[in-house]
Amino acid sequence: MEPEQVIAIFLKWLHENPSIFTPTAWKRLPQLEEEIAESADDELFPIAFTISKWCGKNGLGEQLRDCLRKDFDDAGEPTPSTTPPLTNITQTLRTSIEDSYKKIQEIAANNQSDTSNDSN
Repeated sequence: MEPEQVIAIFLKWLHENPSIFTPTAWKRLPQLEEEIAESADDELFPIAFTISKWCGKNGLGEQLRDCLRKDFDDAGEPTPSTTPPLTNITQTLRTSIEDSYKKIQEIAANNQSDTSNDSN
């Protein structure tokens, strides 16, 4: 398991595929954000392990393994990385989690107000 890949996949899910998260997983995102906050930026492996463990507890473990396997199978010959190096990882993850969590809360609130308006 490459910690950079785990972190990159998780960030990609947050930004590009938020529907992968179950409602329960969304509720537990703040807990993950708190756990990541305890890590230093240079602690890639512990951060990736925390994400992996969280994914496993929230029904995303298999998807994470599949994505890692796919990336590994597609790797082929080494090429120069087109992905910018991860910097300020802890802050980037925390901000991404917070932003995504706020968005989903707003969507849920809007959906609730839409359905309450429908009943009137």
